[in-house]
Amino acid sequence: MEDHLDGVLTAGLDFPIAWGSLGKGASLPRAAIYRVSGQRDMHMGGKGLMQARLQIDCYGEDYPQALDASKAISGLLEGYRGGPVQGVFLKAIRDGIEGDTSILQRVSLTFSVTYRD
Repeated sequence: MEDHLDGVLTAGLDFPIAWGSLGKGASLPRAAIYRVSGQRDMHMGGKGLMQARLQIDCYGEDYPQALDASKAISGLLEGYRGGPVQGVFLKAIRDGIEGDTSILQRVSLTFSVTYRD
C-alpha cells in the first residue's frame, strides 16, 4: 500500500511528499505522510483486509499554499481505488500549527485506507 500510494502521489503532485518526514530540501509546498493506526479484519477463513488511518500534513509558506496542497492531495486520493488499495476515504481535515505560525502553515488530512497486504 505504501509504495503504491507513494507512486500515485508522486506522479500526480508537483511538490515533494515523503513518508514519516518532510523529506529532503526546503521547497514549499510539501507534505508528510504518517500511518497513525491500522488494523486487520479477521474472519473464519483467515486474515482479511487491512484498514489504516493516514495523516497527511500539507505545509506552505502561507495558509493558501498549504490549502492548495491539501486540495491537490485530496483530489488524487478521495475515492481512489487501484492496485492493493480497495478504497481511500477522507475522514477529517484540520488547520494550523500550535505555537509560532509565522514559520509554516499546515493543513492536515486524515484518510481511511482499506487495502490488501
